[in-house]
Amino acid sequence: MRILLVEDDELLVDVLVQTLTGQRYVVDVVEDGQLGWEYAQSTNYDLILMDVGLPKLDGISLCRRLRFDHCTAPILLMTAKDASSDRIRGLDAGADDYVTKPLDLAELQARVRALLRRTEGGRSPVLQVGALCLDPSICQVTYAEQPLTLTPKEYSLLELFLRNPSRVFSRGQIIEHLWTFDDPPQEDSVKAHIKGLRQRLRAAGAVDWIENVYGLGYRLKEGVGGSTGESKSATPSQAMPKVTSEATSEAMTPDMAQPSKAQQFNQAMDGLWVQSQGLMTERLTVLQQAIAAIATQTLTPDLQQSAERAAHKLAGVLGMFDREEGTAIARQMEQLLALPTLNSQQTDSLRSHLHKLEAILALSPGVSAATAPPVASPQTPSSASIQVLVVDDDPVFLAALGPILEPWGIGMTGLEDSSQFWQVLPQVNPDLLILDLEMPKLNGIELCQSVRANPDWQALPILFLTAHRESEKIQQIFAAGADDYVTKPIVGPELLTRITNRLERIRFLQTLSSKDPLTGLANQPQSQRELERWIRQAEGDRQPFCLVLLVAESLRQINLQQGHATGNQVLQQWGRLFQSALSDGVGLGYWGDGEFGVGIASSAGETRDRLSDLLKTLRQQIFTAPDGTRFQVGCQVAIAPYPEAGETLQALYQTAVGQLAPPARNI
Repeated sequence: MRILLVEDDELLVDVLVQTLTGQRYVVDVVEDGQLGWEYAQSTNYDLILMDVGLPKLDGISLCRRLRFDHCTAPILLMTAKDASSDRIRGLDAGADDYVTKPLDLAELQARVRALLRRTEGGRSPVLQVGALCLDPSICQVTYAEQPLTLTPKEYSLLELFLRNPSRVFSRGQIIEHLWTFDDPPQEDSVKAHIKGLRQRLRAAGAVDWIENVYGLGYRLKEGVGGSTGESKSATPSQAMPKVTSEATSEAMTPDMAQPSKAQQFNQAMDGLWVQSQGLMTERLTVLQQAIAAIATQTLTPDLQQSAERAAHKLAGVLGMFDREEGTAIARQMEQLLALPTLNSQQTDSLRSHLHKLEAILALSPGVSAATAPPVASPQTPSSASIQVLVVDDDPVFLAALGPILEPWGIGMTGLEDSSQFWQVLPQVNPDLLILDLEMPKLNGIELCQSVRANPDWQALPILFLTAHRESEKIQQIFAAGADDYVTKPIVGPELLTRITNRLERIRFLQTLSSKDPLTGLANQPQSQRELERWIRQAEGDRQPFCLVLLVAESLRQINLQQGHATGNQVLQQWGRLFQSALSDGVGLGYWGDGEFGVGIASSAGETRDRLSDLLKTLRQQIFTAPDGTRFQVGCQVAIAPYPEAGETLQALYQTAVGQLAPPARNI
């Protein structure tokens, strides 16, 4: 279970972290309300523990803002013993409970456990499946009444599975629950801890209790211990019969298998099939006209191209409506229509395919497209946690994706006209982009290349949709910069798994690649990207802005004389202070060799005044070396105003470095 602790008293933080980690909770610590808001926005916490009197944003205001933003995590306030008004205002702001200072740690632990139980529907304090029992109050695990010894991470893993007995957790989700931002795991850490937990359970007699769901993650196996679990749900193959095949049924999570969602999906697809009859008829009519023209040798290039396109579109959507045979037939027709000439046998095959397609579509040749209802346009749910932009010129396909994605909290915006892509992209600001390979005006390859060439969007995950399986096409897709692809017709579980796995992987890698693990700040490439983006945006209005460099003096000498652990202690402390004092700065980051960079939106004089308090705090910091020597570390500051000192980041940096004394440049 993961807890966010928002408290600015360092002594109290140390006590609380020791207490909570002793109860096997994972704890992220921030020192002010603004950072608490940012952390709560980036991670789903099981509980938020916060003080009322916080710098920058007080605890009650933070609580109110979190609830306004639909944060559902339990919130436990820490208040002064005589501050009854704070307790009342806190509860009215959305807090679930409070504890008074000075804290009774046993009471705090009990209230934390009670709030966590409340979010799980009031289940028993002791988690039990069959002969396996986990008591969170004393962090004890037993099997058949015999104690089971687990490492802290194995204990946390088991608790996670027992609290969510039907849920599949991917590696990324396990990392999010069990590791802090300051403690990123190695690539194979999750796998190693899962293996260790399985071995300990097996040795105790609980064999094969942790199940690997292919392509997705891990869960507590259903039915273990003679128990069906408290939240058992339908199996993946039962939940979505219209889109699940034998090869992909394991890709659905149990969370996706709720009967109400399955019914919602099937009803939506049934309704969409009726709504799509008009466009299906139009495409069938084009095929009928082309085959008739072939028989009379009057087929024009335009009609042939239109018929090939109609067959291609039918191949891309029929499988989504549980008509896989129709997809295969339409694909065969597309291949035949692409031939320069057709012999009599191929023409007969086309006629045969057409008759089968008419039967599969349940449409007679005389049905009028004008009488069919219009195809519904997909909408983007405002409450969705993931936003996806799908660019495909087939409105039927776009409408069919909505019922697949939206029940699982994935908001979808569909765009038929690819020429409007750059107008729509910033409006949607998607977490993932899905592109069809073949489109008029701008095809998927061209759009992908333009996204990868744009500095503001080049990191956006891109998933391709294609009806082609040729290796040449797939190579083109990846050469353009795609992250993954899915072949049409789309199978719901496969698409959902590809989307969620891709987003989790991208998020994890971005965290590792953009954050300096020592200071907790952005690393140099990420910090400079943010600064360069700001400079591009500010180029027109020329608003005041300064690049600030803060350099730790004699860091190399400290490392040589006292060891790198002592130097790291300095950098870590400075990182925490900069996070607190400069959280509203642009591109705050650690650039290496004791050098920190940040952009501040004010004039040089205002920036210098603002830094005075921070520099005073830095001078007051006292560090202790391994030999007991106490020392302080000086800080050099350089300020380069934009645009006077330069109009590019490199020019500003050169100006700032020129202000530093030679010893600082040679650290």
